[in-house]
Amino acid sequence: MRSLLFIFLFLMFSCGPENSSQKSNLNISIKSFSKESCMDESCAKVNFTWPEFEKGEIGNRLNQAVQDQLLTYFYSDSVRTTLEEQTDIYLNSFLETTADFPDMPGSWEMEINAEVSFDSLNVLTVFFGEYNYSGGAHPNSSNYFMNFDRSTGEFLSIDRLILDQPKLLSLAEKAFREFHEVDENMTLEESGLFFLPETGFFLPNAMGFSGDKFKLIYIPYEIGPYSMGYTELEFSLDELKGIVRF
Repeated sequence: MRSLLFIFLFLMFSCGPENSSQKSNLNISIKSFSKESCMDESCAKVNFTWPEFEKGEIGNRLNQAVQDQLLTYFYSDSVRTTLEEQTDIYLNSFLETTADFPDMPGSWEMEINAEVSFDSLNVLTVFFGEYNYSGGAHPNSSNYFMNFDRSTGEFLSIDRLILDQPKLLSLAEKAFREFHEVDENMTLEESGLFFLPETGFFLPNAMGFSGDKFKLIYIPYEIGPYSMGYTELEFSLDELKGIVRF
């Protein structure tokens, strides 16, 4: 009798509370959109790739956030348009500019790749990589993370993602100095290599999870000149217990 009671209790708890602590399945498909326009031998191309989540309360919220972020790469004042509409504006701008300045060399290109880079019980992260060229001395590029509450699909602002900002800032500055081999007897300001505000060292705009790491990525011009390139710092999750939500 006791054995039967034990089995019953085991099955009851394994089918109940344990399931409530497991993350729900989110079916994901990969979507893409591309279009181009050419004038003579010069062309403008747009290519987007992103994850689309299964429709539902959580999936719909995630999808809207991803779409809103994709639209920001057009640097448009328009609100809640579509990729198709913004792409047409971008391509028409290229054709008009090329017609007005026929000697302008080069083509335009915008490529955005977004992917799920982390998916745990508490946090889901979408990583965005941008490449953008529309004339000038060099192309522009950027990285960005969107971190979400896995149970609701809500975007996690920095104050909800970072539990101890002073501690993370301290870890980041130490790693940053090592990355750029700054002499331990010299401050970052004294080195003259970096763009620092009066408030001193700061956390980057791009912070999020990738695989089993938490990454901080300073993009070109954010904290240094274009020639410096990217500064990518990464930390194990064990290092960040109590500092970052995951």
